[in-house]
Amino acid sequence: MLGVRHILYRDRVTLVILEWERALSMVRDEIWRVAAVAVGVANVYRAPEEDAEVVTQALLHMPAQVIETLGCWAHIRLPDYEGWISADQLGEPAPATGHVAVVTAPVTPLLHTADRGDTCGAVFATTVLPLLDGADTGADAGADAGSGRIQVVLANGHDAWIAREAVAIRPAEQPFPAQGPTGMLALAHAFARLAVPYLWGGVTVLGADCSGFAQLCCRHAGAIIPRDADQQYAGMAYIVERTAQRAGDLVFFAKNGAIDHVGIALDGWRVLHASGGARRVTINSMNPTEVDYSARLADYYAGARRPFPLWEGGSDEQA
Repeated sequence: MLGVRHILYRDRVTLVILEWERALSMVRDEIWRVAAVAVGVANVYRAPEEDAEVVTQALLHMPAQVIETLGCWAHIRLPDYEGWISADQLGEPAPATGHVAVVTAPVTPLLHTADRGDTCGAVFATTVLPLLDGADTGADAGADAGSGRIQVVLANGHDAWIAREAVAIRPAEQPFPAQGPTGMLALAHAFARLAVPYLWGGVTVLGADCSGFAQLCCRHAGAIIPRDADQQYAGMAYIVERTAQRAGDLVFFAKNGAIDHVGIALDGWRVLHASGGARRVTINSMNPTEVDYSARLADYYAGARRPFPLWEGGSDEQA
């Protein structure tokens, strides 16, 4: 009987410990539920180590749910990825506002004041920042009359000024609306980034990998797609036959049956892509008669997907 009591007591203690752990976990989740990236761009790692693989990057004020912490590291879930980030690169997000400033320039500085040149960091294309509460949302949207700057809110209660010409003012609920001929718009952004360095995990003009580059250009044009090439290939419902491939389609490549590369089609043969071999954003052709022919791309071609379901000039059938 004593043994039975001992077992029951031990089980009750275990249950109490588990309840405490669950409660602490709930408190921790509540504290971190609204965390945001607090630097212009932050590396996100596969493991909590500085020499671990960088799986992606997170832009300023991107929401990040903290799953757990380990020393100076935080395991986070971004809208499009999951990984580890230095905990000091996270902060409390700014309060929600009706309109946001979406960075349209490749990179632009944040400034301390409306009229001086001292900077407090830099932000990159497609970063979304809340406007200071009460700012005008018209054509000049809160821009200082003398400097042409607009005031935005940052993480941890800070604010800064940014050039009005470097951002688009949009409703907070729709920061990336489809704009005009979306496929060509994505290509325009891609062409503007020719020769950007290749960087595994990168998503900015400082360096981008193939899928981060494709995601960035599509986001500019109003199409939100997954982060990695295999996810993009599997996640897009609009399958494009080789003979129907158009400018702006995403073209995928596979090695040993696994999708491992993506580019943006210029036509049925040429692809604009962040090339690991060339170490930059470049253009290659799958046509052996052309000077920029890439045998690797031609051999590994796996298919195309259309990120913009309703293509300008007509409609497409969903596969």
